[in-house]
Amino acid sequence: MAHITKATSVRDWFDQRIAVTKLWNVLAAQYWIPKNINFLWAMGVVLTVLFTLLFISGLLLLMYYKPDANLAFDSVNYTIMKEVEYGWLWRHIHAVAASVIFLIIYIHAFVGIYYGSYKKGREMIWISGMLLFLIFSAEAFSGYMLPWGQMSYWAA
Repeated sequence: MAHITKATSVRDWFDQRIAVTKLWNVLAAQYWIPKNINFLWAMGVVLTVLFTLLFISGLLLLMYYKPDANLAFDSVNYTIMKEVEYGWLWRHIHAVAASVIFLIIYIHAFVGIYYGSYKKGREMIWISGMLLFLIFSAEAFSGYMLPWGQMSYWAA
């Protein structure tokens, strides 16, 4: 059995239980990066940041959305856009991030195709990425339907 010393700080306490320092070293501090890397390798991180932004803005918009066929359009286009302070900004951030995330997904997928990330040994990563793409597409469609106006009706 390994000898465990008494923790001297909160960081040390976490480090003894979930190896925070080792995780930081492996993922960030001592991560080996090839010399020929370019900006396309950052698309996964960009997707993570955009998804976080979408999630936060979606939660803020959800607080004022009314899921009723008669009230949904007004809750989005009147309540959120005009009555909620900075509601217009959060709605536009959400809409732009939702569009940009698909552009980045396509770039990320094409980089994966170019570098052969679907080949043997990495195919589960590729399959999980394609499943995430399908989930994002379904979620985007359902989000597009929420205001339920003419645009949503004809898009459906």
